Amino acid sequence: MTAPPHPAEDVRVAPHAPVLGTGSAWGTEVDWRSGTLRQRTDGRPTAQWQPAPQPGTLPKRPFTFFEVMDGGFRLLRFSPGSTFGISMIVCTLLTLVSALIVAVIVMGSLGLLQRLAENPEAGLGLNLVVQTGSVAVSLLALSLVLLLSAFAAFAADRAVARERMRLSEVWRGLSGRRLRLVGLTALAFVCHLLLLGVCLLPGTLLVLVSPPAGVVLATLGVLVWTAATVWLFTKASLAGAAIAVEDLGIIAALRRSWDLTRDGFWRSTGQYVVSYLLSSQVMGLLMTPLLIIVMVGFVLIGVLLSFDSGTAAMSFLVFGLTIGMGLAVAAITIGMTALLYAYLSGVVAMVYLDRRMRREGYDLVLLRRAELEEAAARKDADALPSARQASDPAHRPPREAAA
Repeated sequence: MTAPPHPAEDVRVAPHAPVLGTGSAWGTEVDWRSGTLRQRTDGRPTAQWQPAPQPGTLPKRPFTFFEVMDGGFRLLRFSPGSTFGISMIVCTLLTLVSALIVAVIVMGSLGLLQRLAENPEAGLGLNLVVQTGSVAVSLLALSLVLLLSAFAAFAADRAVARERMRLSEVWRGLSGRRLRLVGLTALAFVCHLLLLGVCLLPGTLLVLVSPPAGVVLATLGVLVWTAATVWLFTKASLAGAAIAVEDLGIIAALRRSWDLTRDGFWRSTGQYVVSYLLSSQVMGLLMTPLLIIVMVGFVLIGVLLSFDSGTAAMSFLVFGLTIGMGLAVAAITIGMTALLYAYLSGVVAMVYLDRRMRREGYDLVLLRRAELEEAAARKDADALPSARQASDPAHRPPREAAA
């Protein structure tokens, strides 16, 4: 009796199976109905997963540490009116007001300044006070970032979808919120000024008893105030952006900023400090050659014009060149300062978006918004040819054309 074949040897080929050549295995596929191999067809491939659309200037995901600083420059290039334009206007107005106040103070204390200039020790102390005051003013001016970051954040929220906004559009979009932004800026300035007074008060009182010890204590007070200013600025930096994007009140916006920076305080502080230091160095490198060129140019103009001028004309020429050079230097200084604050406001706007993405998943909201906008744009593009055909008599049916 013959034994049945082993199951592994009982191999049957389906009668309808095609005979395959010795070509590459990549040209074959499995026919899932018969379980046999067949030549790969050229039909439509199956649908595969595709990432969500990513239009826009800024990525729709949490940013890395250095992407925040790069985003400030990208936002500055993409929406110059909403960043540099408003910063230039604000810095110009504040410079004019500050110059008027300083002129009034100097004119009212010419005698005191003259006596201080005659005393070397008093002149050294005056120089120290002026330098400390310049540092304090530069830190107090950071309150302007709360106002400017509101414009930058409003533009950045639209720049994610590649929507370029002009300054006039941002101004109209912030209707009803502008007074709150001004009030927030004034509140921050007053708080920083009061904190400076509290830190300087012990040193100022000690100067009356022991001037050297009072100066040392006042210097320590300035250092403490600087650290406190950095801390308070980081905690309240996102309040202006919250007012602009979320339409909150002043107190609610401060609470919102305090909450958003709770888990990422040191990260945000590092981004602000590095951005401020790097941008200050870059602005200094750009401004120094410009100032040298302007001064040398005015000196050459004065030398060339002085050859054909009399004594009276020479005095008028020197006065005019001095005024012109002062205006040119002031314009360059204002422009560079506005550029610095515009960049810092863009960095604050980037930190605002990053904190919302990390804490609340705001990137999903931006992705959903991009999908809806892309679907609406595709629908409009599909409807455009049919609308053109409906309006063109040559594409109408014969009965409609005859009617």
